[in-house]
Amino acid sequence: MAVRVDHAVINVLTGMDAAVERFRALGFAPTPRGYHSLGSINHLMMFERDYLELVGIEPGATKVREEVASAPIGLNGLVFATDDARALHRRLRAQGVPVLDPVDFSRPVMVDGVEREAAFTTVRVHPDYVPGGRVYYCEHKTPELVWRPEWLAQRNGSDGLAEFVVVAQDLPTQAERYARLLDGAVFVPAAGEGEVFAAWDGFRLSLMSRERYDARYGTAGCARAARDGDCMGALALRTHSLAAARACLADDLRAGRAVDHGDRLTVAAAGLWDCVLEFVGPRPGASDRA
Repeated sequence: MAVRVDHAVINVLTGMDAAVERFRALGFAPTPRGYHSLGSINHLMMFERDYLELVGIEPGATKVREEVASAPIGLNGLVFATDDARALHRRLRAQGVPVLDPVDFSRPVMVDGVEREAAFTTVRVHPDYVPGGRVYYCEHKTPELVWRPEWLAQRNGSDGLAEFVVVAQDLPTQAERYARLLDGAVFVPAAGEGEVFAAWDGFRLSLMSRERYDARYGTAGCARAARDGDCMGALALRTHSLAAARACLADDLRAGRAVDHGDRLTVAAAGLWDCVLEFVGPRPGASDRA
């Protein structure tokens, strides 16, 4: 498969200050605040090949990124990597996939005391094609300003995106559409009913019915699943040490905001910007090191 996962996005709207402190308490090391030329702000939790982004709007900002401001709080973006956004845009259009025009933007980054400009081009899939959140492709013009060695170490041991869960009312249609976005990826049924998934490079994209989602997450699930039907419902991160993740989540586990299932830790969406966040163990064959 040619498509690579680039990052996942949680929209916190105007609550960025509280959100970044909450994620720090969960054992993450967020990057310094970024200010996009489009009118949004962000912090990243960087991993070796991909990352988790908190995106929001600065209170009182005169320039506001509308696609962020108009989106609900919660897990709101699944982003794939591309080396040539404009060529991808032409190819998808030729295949009949509804994509919006490419967008160029940037944000300043301080490197060794010098301000430099991280630049990107994105191609967004029309929101009616895959409802429930923003799906788009990102071309990194300056990846060396995003994947910095000093930003890769996470205290909770997380080192990559493991699974992205989408709640879909029409599973066959959404599976067919995601397959087109993923160069013909094959979605196969999971054990039981109401779920199909595609897996590659240690990552899994799971599409679930509302019933299947509720059975898996119960009261830990996001409010949007009940309210909207279609939504981006959960994100799992790979950790090289579940012991490290448990230590960082100790307060949440004691307070009942998180649950230890043995092979994974689940942090409830309530109090986490309506995003279920899970930590799962190392890939098969890798050791769980403290």
